[in-house]
Amino acid sequence: MKQKKKLHQKNSTFGIVILLMAIFIIFFNITKENHTLAQKNENYKLSDTYRNESLLDRAMFVTERDDEVTIAVLGSSVTFGKGATEDQPVWGDLLEAGLNGMDGINAKVINHGYSGYSTADLISRKKIDAVIKDKPDIVIFELCLINNNRYPQNDINQTKLDIQWIMDRFSEELPDTLVILQTANPTIYNDVFLEDGKVTYDQYNNEIAEYVKAQQWPFIDTYHLMQNKMEVQNLSIEEMLDDNVHPNGVGYNLWFELLKERLNMPVKELH
Repeated sequence: MKQKKKLHQKNSTFGIVILLMAIFIIFFNITKENHTLAQKNENYKLSDTYRNESLLDRAMFVTERDDEVTIAVLGSSVTFGKGATEDQPVWGDLLEAGLNGMDGINAKVINHGYSGYSTADLISRKKIDAVIKDKPDIVIFELCLINNNRYPQNDINQTKLDIQWIMDRFSEELPDTLVILQTANPTIYNDVFLEDGKVTYDQYNNEIAEYVKAQQWPFIDTYHLMQNKMEVQNLSIEEMLDDNVHPNGVGYNLWFELLKERLNMPVKELH
């Protein structure tokens, strides 16, 4: 009986030793992996590539490091894809397909577009938290100005505070994430004062664009760039829209083309 008890104790001790060794090995491997990851990040930040980094550079680096780069697109219905179809997808889907067609990049785009949302809605309805939870490597933030401008028109100064709050959250919670801001497409209401509106959509875009540039955040002024591109290609606003506001396939493709032209541009020059 005593021998059986001793044998049981011996087996239990042996089992505990094996368990502790397994825990140590797992902890050692995790620590080693974290150290390697931190070293890769540090080396990248010290590189010449990082000093003139483009969105493509970041996508390639993260793909090499993690096998996949995660991109969150955040905004309103024109980020969600209202007006798009399976054959003529929204700009975020076109971006994912375009990046995955390039050597050295494996990209996944997560769509955080919400129909009817303003910047205030993104904050109050915890949509910024949802983006942070995904831990994206890159965020492309469409500023929801179509909805901020419509009735009831959001005060421009409050919109600036909203954008600042969102950028502060990203900076605090996602310090290593590349965040690029952008305006949205033109609509038929560019120069119209909507009900009780103090400024037009065009004026709203102009002031917010100047504010974002003053903060020196990476910025793509889709609103003005798309108008310039339409003029060059002799396209009317009606040819670009599915309704009075949301792009159709032609509009979303043009939006993507503007992004594509800037994928290899140094982020610090996106103003």
